[in-house]
Amino acid sequence: MKHFYFLLFIICLPISSKAQQNTTKTVYTVDIDHFWIAYDSVKTTTDTLKQQYFIQSLYIDKGTEGLKAFMVARNYNAKLWVKLINKYPKFWNSVRKNTLEVKKQVGQIEESLNRFKILYPDLRPAKMYFTVGGLRSGGTTNADMVLVGTEIASADKNTDSSELGSWLKGVFNTQDISNIVFLNAHEYVHTQQKPDGQTVLDRCIQEGSADFIAELATNKKYQANYMIYGNEHEPELKEKFKTDMFGSSIYTWLYNGANVPHSDLGYFMGYQVCRSYYDHSPNKKQAIKDIIELNYMDEEQVIGFLNKSKYYDEIITR
Repeated sequence: MKHFYFLLFIICLPISSKAQQNTTKTVYTVDIDHFWIAYDSVKTTTDTLKQQYFIQSLYIDKGTEGLKAFMVARNYNAKLWVKLINKYPKFWNSVRKNTLEVKKQVGQIEESLNRFKILYPDLRPAKMYFTVGGLRSGGTTNADMVLVGTEIASADKNTDSSELGSWLKGVFNTQDISNIVFLNAHEYVHTQQKPDGQTVLDRCIQEGSADFIAELATNKKYQANYMIYGNEHEPELKEKFKTDMFGSSIYTWLYNGANVPHSDLGYFMGYQVCRSYYDHSPNKKQAIKDIIELNYMDEEQVIGFLNKSKYYDEIITR
């Protein structure tokens, strides 16, 4: 009888191990597969009610908790997806390959998160969901979830954007699918941060710090347009930022890709402040902790962080 129970224990070991692996899974891409299955069914009919049924039953109903959260965050539904599929056929045909390529980068994403854990041992677990959204967001976070709109995040200059508006055309022209690992490390950093502050300084440091930590975690420089332009024009940007930093008009510096030729320069400014803080800190691990755990609701702490960074030669006060 003891021999029987021992054999039963051995036989069950792989099952237990597999179950344990599933509970620790970080990156989910199954929504991408479900979307294209639903998409192919949608293309078999011109009846919009049938098309909505296919999206609902083959994509939404089978969706991960990440897809459900993304739908709430960006107000997505079956009707919207059907409308976009019918309106932009060239776009969907051209972006399909890139969305599927993302699955090949899961290993690199997980490696970057492992490095992140080494850099910041207090890292809280979060899950990353690659979904196909409704062209409203390339990515966001929701509590302990990173929600990726893969149709935007994976598109690049070779994606056919002729049917789309100027904002998406501009986004795609500056992207490369090889940046997926970095961009998702950036979003993962946001799951570790304190809530948003209210000033330009708060929000730029928050975004720039995510870029800086993602760079450490991926061991890769992110050559976004705002980084290139920022490095070329840093002195004048530095002075302008000093003038604007305590204001609340964040769209002068962030999330303004549709409105200005050189957008999102607040990412660059926040990155430079964090880089300077890190470079001037004798204890690099503590510096990383300070950057990630900065309380953006505490104005005194944020200003103190800026001054400790020594990014500006003078002491900055409100």
